[in-house]
Amino acid sequence: MKLKVVSDTFLKSSPRSSSELSEADKVFVKNGAEFDVTSSEAATGSHLKVTLANQTLGDKKQSTWYAYSPDVRVYDTKVQLTVVSDTLFKLKPVLSSQLSEREKVFVANGTQYYLHSYLPAESEHLRVAIANAFLGPENRTTWYVYRPDVSITGDTINLQVVSDTLFKLAPKMSSQLSGSEKKFIQNKTELELVAHEKAAGNHIKLQLASPSIPGSRETTWYAYSPDVLIEGNEPDNQPKNEQPAPAPKGPSIRLPGFRSNFFLSQPILPGGHFTWAEATKNGSRIPVDKNVVYGIIRIAKVMEDVRDKLGGRPIKVNSWYRDPVTNRRVGGASRSRHLVGDAVDFVASGIHPYDVYDRLNRWWGSRGGLASATVFTHIDARGYYARWSYGF
Repeated sequence: MKLKVVSDTFLKSSPRSSSELSEADKVFVKNGAEFDVTSSEAATGSHLKVTLANQTLGDKKQSTWYAYSPDVRVYDTKVQLTVVSDTLFKLKPVLSSQLSEREKVFVANGTQYYLHSYLPAESEHLRVAIANAFLGPENRTTWYVYRPDVSITGDTINLQVVSDTLFKLAPKMSSQLSGSEKKFIQNKTELELVAHEKAAGNHIKLQLASPSIPGSRETTWYAYSPDVLIEGNEPDNQPKNEQPAPAPKGPSIRLPGFRSNFFLSQPILPGGHFTWAEATKNGSRIPVDKNVVYGIIRIAKVMEDVRDKLGGRPIKVNSWYRDPVTNRRVGGASRSRHLVGDAVDFVASGIHPYDVYDRLNRWWGSRGGLASATVFTHIDARGYYARWSYGF
């Protein structure tokens, strides 16, 4: 991680006003200074507690300091964008000729930035949130860039709080918890995650990358789903692009929890457009239990709606249900929704996957996950908002 100073400030030995501290207990640092840090956590009085990496400061040769939060930015260096062709960063994902000079910034080939997050956008663009630089006359950090002009390496997961909320140690109503079991979190707070999953009572179980909640060393919390957004890809979620199953023919399969045979060519939903052959890779991936079957049916209903949203265009299914062995083989995430049947990777005829993502994003909202690679779009019915890009 790195600490970037964005306004002249003091690093302090305790989280107090600099006027209350002796000269030996504070070090002046100028706007623009950067430090490598091994840890960062919230502290009292709108401060951050940071530990410098391989460096000490001040008369006391300290490596642990407090900084006033508005004066600094902490960012990790896991995700890096490299410009591979002279390009323009833009405020909208449109042709640069449609934008005024203040709505675009020239960025030269070879320029590198660290990112908080990146997501697909329409017309083969990416929406990037830059972590270590401000661009343009208004010092913005969020921009659109044409995807072929950049290369991105690494992954991270970013949590955004979109409404004042409580983080809780159990997925219960806040009135059922003691004061020590819940922490108030302000709107617009951003935190790095290492994992997330659905929990009871419309909650999400969050695994923070570090202890980031003031007054607590806990890293596992529960948040009310409507109060947060999650963006970013899990490090182990790098599925290979699978080829669509061949056109179904005559064989049938048995599904757990059901007595009758299901023909592979049979639509999953009566009168639907998606078959059991597509869901099971021509019968080579039999669901491990009936809950997976219900997951397949659940996302099949969604896929019919997706087809309608995209104007009835033909859709090719690249990957639907994956048994655990297959999921490991193709490089899927360890908690992939494909394992429970309610996720589909697909291609819509005649529409770039980024444009598919853009058309579905608001409509799908907080009902589940949505992501795109340059060669397919992913949708799942996990039950809370999650967005990411695969980076290829």
